[in-house]
Amino acid sequence: MFGSFRDSDDDVIDWSGLHSLLEDDDRRAAIERSYPTEGRDSYLSALRRLDARAYDDVLAAGRKLQTAEKLSQWPTVAVAGMLNSGKTSLVATFLSESGRARTLRGSSNSEGTHRFVLWLPSAWRDDAELWGLLMSRIGDAVGNPPEMLSDDLDVAHGQYNNRDGNGLALNVPLVATDPALDATGIGLLDCPDIVSDADLLLGSPLQRRELLGRAATLCSAFLVVTSAESSRDGTLGDLLRIAADLMPGVPRLLAVNKVRPKQTPDLVYETFSPLARSHGIESIYAAYDFEIPSSRPFIPATDAVVASAFDPDADPSPVFFSIRENADENPPASIGDDRLLSALPQRLDRGALFEKFRLALQNSLRTAVWEDGFKKIDLDADGQVAITAKAQDCLLQSALEFFAHREVGGEVTELRLHQSERIIRQLSESFAVTAPWYARWGVRLNAKVRRVFGGAGDFVRQLTPSAMAERAAGEIKDKFRRGEYGGLMTPERLLQAIDRYGGETSLKHWPPISKTSDTTDTANRQQWLEAAEAAILRFERDDFTSLDPRRLDEAVAQMWTEVPTHQKLAAGLTPLAATFAALAGVLMIPLDFGTTVIASASIPELFAALGLGAYATIWAGGQSTRSVGQQAARQQLADFHAVLCDTFGVSRFKKLPAIRVRGASEKLVVSKIVAREAFGPTLPLCKVRDEFRQELKKLLPRGGSSSK
Repeated sequence: MFGSFRDSDDDVIDWSGLHSLLEDDDRRAAIERSYPTEGRDSYLSALRRLDARAYDDVLAAGRKLQTAEKLSQWPTVAVAGMLNSGKTSLVATFLSESGRARTLRGSSNSEGTHRFVLWLPSAWRDDAELWGLLMSRIGDAVGNPPEMLSDDLDVAHGQYNNRDGNGLALNVPLVATDPALDATGIGLLDCPDIVSDADLLLGSPLQRRELLGRAATLCSAFLVVTSAESSRDGTLGDLLRIAADLMPGVPRLLAVNKVRPKQTPDLVYETFSPLARSHGIESIYAAYDFEIPSSRPFIPATDAVVASAFDPDADPSPVFFSIRENADENPPASIGDDRLLSALPQRLDRGALFEKFRLALQNSLRTAVWEDGFKKIDLDADGQVAITAKAQDCLLQSALEFFAHREVGGEVTELRLHQSERIIRQLSESFAVTAPWYARWGVRLNAKVRRVFGGAGDFVRQLTPSAMAERAAGEIKDKFRRGEYGGLMTPERLLQAIDRYGGETSLKHWPPISKTSDTTDTANRQQWLEAAEAAILRFERDDFTSLDPRRLDEAVAQMWTEVPTHQKLAAGLTPLAATFAALAGVLMIPLDFGTTVIASASIPELFAALGLGAYATIWAGGQSTRSVGQQAARQQLADFHAVLCDTFGVSRFKKLPAIRVRGASEKLVVSKIVAREAFGPTLPLCKVRDEFRQELKKLLPRGGSSSK
């Protein structure tokens, strides 16, 4: 009865080995953390962080499977039903006379069942190990250690009915033993009436259904008792749905009690079979009402039993028998004893019953680990990757706002250099070393004029490199401020760029960037500004990017040879001095804007800003001259982006992206700046290890053995 044995190829899940894998946070860990700190996390710790309930479900499913095999030879049948359905009367048919006396039966509320009562064979209590396992299993399922049902009839009835009025007692199961169950070898879980008035403070229907679902996991079969008039009752459907949802592999039986003789067994079958089919009911039982004499032909019992049942002083028990669609196979025709519900314990195939139970528990564990647990962990890891990528792109676009020269349409034509003191010194030295005689003579002439005139007067100061540098700085500052050439980065401008490229949505781990006067909003914005200032200061301090000296000298020497004669004359015999003035002017910009400012410009932009258009054209037009600055600019862009990521708590690029420059793809380089701790909150980044995924598939095949 109840299914067949499993195929020998179906693997038995080893919960101990699986649990060891799930809690491993070292060599076999599920999670590889890469930011903000590197390390590994176990499957269980990751799941507990994401969903504590799913974590509990995995452990509970594992424990159920682990204990199920030990209990396979001692099955328990849950008996549930609605108010006055006669479920306790059904349970009593399996008990001894003394056991039946301890049960509480009747139609009034004072005789209702308001506790879970688990009846077990007396012999089971003699086995200390088995008994301890059962008690532990009961406590794990319901959530509280069980309480023994008293041998005193009045006390036992009070426990059954929860006459103390303690609503919390519903969560504490009662346990009783009876010698009559020794022969049957099964336990019976008498469940509380599923319908109860919440005003009685003995547990609402919703609470009772929830506890029924938890208690049903104790059982190897589920028997629902109902009345003949309840075929369309929604509560009956709820009961069957609870059994189907929580214990999909457990046999489910339906017992229809107090059937009146006007409903023949085949009509009862016709009435309840649609419900049975939709909820996977394997057998339908019926018991006719003893109180109606015309029920006699439908009661498959001896005349003596029936006569005693009609005795008003007797304690009758309903006689349930399995009904069939064919009327000729039901009473009043003779039926075999094996169709009586009382024969159920003998008909239970322990091996087949446990096999279905085991498969159901394995499927529950598989669902808990893969669908409810691993999927959450995997989606969270994928989400972290996606959020990090979005944040990285936001900061890259913000960096390009200052380190890229864009056309009106947004196309990047060239990358800009951070005009650091190191870069300016290199350019100055290269121009001085490679300059022709007339350019160097111009600088010496300026020095001689200064000696003759003692350096006095505005006219002389304008001819000197220092005066020219001051004038150049003023011109460059104005042009940079207006955005005509290059870019000036201040904390406020950097924050505006981040905001423009979706800072609030891309950097959700930071508070909103707000522009209101609210105190909290002002504090939030100040935190962003302080972080932007920290990023600028750090980049200014840690940027050691330099130009390739050999390639720089070659490029500058080539440029000198290409300067037209009229441009040489137009330079007033001081082209090198003008160049020095342009370069020195850039270094003087922070004196006006403050230290938290970064000036960025390509070399052609510098020349154009100072009116040295020929220099700009020649430098921009030559492949060798242009590539000298662009190579260093790519490094600085990568370094500044890395600084932004560190500052705002975002992982740096693991896979370097490419950007479009002059229509060509330019791949970023690895940052040379050492990673440091974030200025504020961080965005975690992790991944699920492929090694863990593969080992989990071996220990717990995702689709069962059929998926291999």
